[in-house]
Amino acid sequence: MQFNLEKLDKNFVALEVTVNAEEVEEALSESYKRVVKKVNIPGFRKGHVPRAILEKQFGKEVLYEEAIDIILPKGYLKALEEYKLEPIDQPKLDVKEAFEAGKPFAFKATVEVLPEVKLGQYKGLEIEKPKVEIKDEQVSERLASLQERHAELVLSDKKNLEKGDFAVIDFEGYVDDQPFSGGAAQAHSLEIGSGSFIPGFEEQLIGMEVGTDKDLKVTFPDDYPRGDLAGKEATFKVSLKEIKVKEIPEADDEFAKSVGNFETIEYLKADLREKMTEWAKQDAEASFTQAAVNKAVENAEFETPATLVKREMEDLLHRFEHNLAYQGLTLDKYLDYVKKSKEEVLEDFRPEALKRVKTDLVLSNIAQTEKMEITEEELNEKLQELAERYQQKNSAKLRETLESKGQLSSIKQAILLEKASDFIKENTTPIEVEK
Repeated sequence: MQFNLEKLDKNFVALEVTVNAEEVEEALSESYKRVVKKVNIPGFRKGHVPRAILEKQFGKEVLYEEAIDIILPKGYLKALEEYKLEPIDQPKLDVKEAFEAGKPFAFKATVEVLPEVKLGQYKGLEIEKPKVEIKDEQVSERLASLQERHAELVLSDKKNLEKGDFAVIDFEGYVDDQPFSGGAAQAHSLEIGSGSFIPGFEEQLIGMEVGTDKDLKVTFPDDYPRGDLAGKEATFKVSLKEIKVKEIPEADDEFAKSVGNFETIEYLKADLREKMTEWAKQDAEASFTQAAVNKAVENAEFETPATLVKREMEDLLHRFEHNLAYQGLTLDKYLDYVKKSKEEVLEDFRPEALKRVKTDLVLSNIAQTEKMEITEEELNEKLQELAERYQQKNSAKLRETLESKGQLSSIKQAILLEKASDFIKENTTPIEVEK
């Protein structure tokens, strides 16, 4: 076979493949073995008709279509191998001339391939890295948050409701003097000032006395999720049953013992500082790594394939739809709520998709340039990690599943990209700065 490569715009190439007469004959021989199993000719057992008889009966052309089906993929794959190309879409195949026994055969394959990435500097970078220092006021804020989480609601002897109190109410809502579904509740606890109810509802409760009733007039927002209520005026008949207040525990030794068996409040503060320091270090390390990778990507030169970006956009939309399902929503309901089309939401994912594709291409090329390989131990560690994440009993079963679905290669690629990312970080000099 002979090959010729023509580079086109936007990562497309045209591969011209010429198959000599001898290879054409080989394809015809293989074609005969396939076709002869499908025909019936009186006087011959099925599958045993001599080729000459077969061609005389049906014409030599009977073998041509099958022979072309043999030549095209074989020649195309050999051309990719010859020029070390990685296609990212299906090729468009064009036959240049009629197929004929005893003559060479030529065809052209046009296909989008991975771009040639010209790597810039990715070793010896200098990147700012925030200095990790947990201040006393940060510990105090964390402690206050912990106190808040352990607060209890207790019955108050207040007569009138104030902002910040918790109102225990019965209520029923009416639109056009008719009750509506989901508009009533008994002994509902509502924090006044939380903004968790319809605008104007909580404000009208302030000053209300325990044991009294009140009619509240409100208007549902125009963008309210329920279309049958959006923009409608409503009346809520409310009864205030109780007033509760949040009782926050004191930050003392007793509190320290109750939340973690610490001997004193100072021991609890020291533990909070240690954990906050570790979290801050992890965040700083992740930010440093990402900044270094971003710089390496910025330094590289290549044309990002539109096909890969579109594919990534669709993947991000699919994940988004999956997350919506966990929240009990469908994509159609979400689109109706945000007043967007599916195409518009898909387009919203373009910047993130573009970033991901560019990053993966650069990391993949760095891994190739640095001759990185994945050990069996690294693969097993990743599979074990995934098995634990998805609560599977063992990684061997997960590996078997991934192999059967042809997905193990994507796991290997993910490991390779992680190694390239780590390589950039390890070869980057941190410049410590005050946060």
